[in-house]
Amino acid sequence: MTNLASNLANTTRAHADRVAVRVDDAAMTYRALDEASARVAGLLHERGLKPGDRVGLMMPNVGEVPVAYYGVLRAGGVVVPMNPLLKARRWLTTSATPGRAGLRLAHVR
Repeated sequence: MTNLASNLANTTRAHADRVAVRVDDAAMTYRALDEASARVAGLLHERGLKPGDRVGLMMPNVGEVPVAYYGVLRAGGVVVPMNPLLKARRWLTTSATPGRAGLRLAHVR
């Protein structure tokens, strides 16, 4: 079965040096995106992620989003997009709900 993670792998094989993500003046090739997402997947596995586990992504629109997104998918996780503007109280309510994301990836500057 094809999924977005395998689509990235196929595109990387065909167009490794083409730009996959561009944010302002920074650009990331498909090869760089593929390698970075593989590192994220490895870290998630090290932290105990199992296939089907939910991973909350709480990130603004930055270049790291596709890296984290594809990393979760490569690791077999389910991406749960979360609004980075959520108030702490709402975030705690969301995370305490049964069946919600167990691991979180956040963008910190």
